[in-house]
Amino acid sequence: MGGFIPSGEATPAEEAELPNLDFYPAIVPAEFRSAMDVDTTVSTERLRLALQLSLMEVNRSLNDWAMAQIADGIATLAETTYVEYGSGETAVNHQEKLYQAAVFHLGKSRIIEHLRNFDSTGAGHNKADELSQPIDDFKREARRSVRAIMGQTGTVVELI
Repeated sequence: MGGFIPSGEATPAEEAELPNLDFYPAIVPAEFRSAMDVDTTVSTERLRLALQLSLMEVNRSLNDWAMAQIADGIATLAETTYVEYGSGETAVNHQEKLYQAAVFHLGKSRIIEHLRNFDSTGAGHNKADELSQPIDDFKREARRSVRAIMGQTGTVVELI
């Protein structure tokens, strides 16, 4: 009896962080893999592309707000708030964590959208339909994080 065991070529420890604009923090692919439960069956190239497109989209969403912060003399996202959780090397900056969440959730939605294309059987179509809800959930979480960075509240509306 034979079997196929997929194995990716990605080595998370060796994946270089993604550079970003000076105002925003860099994105670390290994942290994304760990936080969003993305294994090495997703190649390094595919993961980097999803994260790069996602950080560009988040940056574009925050552009006007970020330009206003820079005009006020604030050089980085981390400086826009004084809320830090923990201290020393384990300290977590609220704004940077929200930014990371926005990029990570959009990145995960892009990866799931791509995975939907692999199986064109009836079962594959059913699985693709099941993945639509998580994709929407990830995109919604990204929007919430972006709004939270800007200090805007959100409203949950249920359609009847």
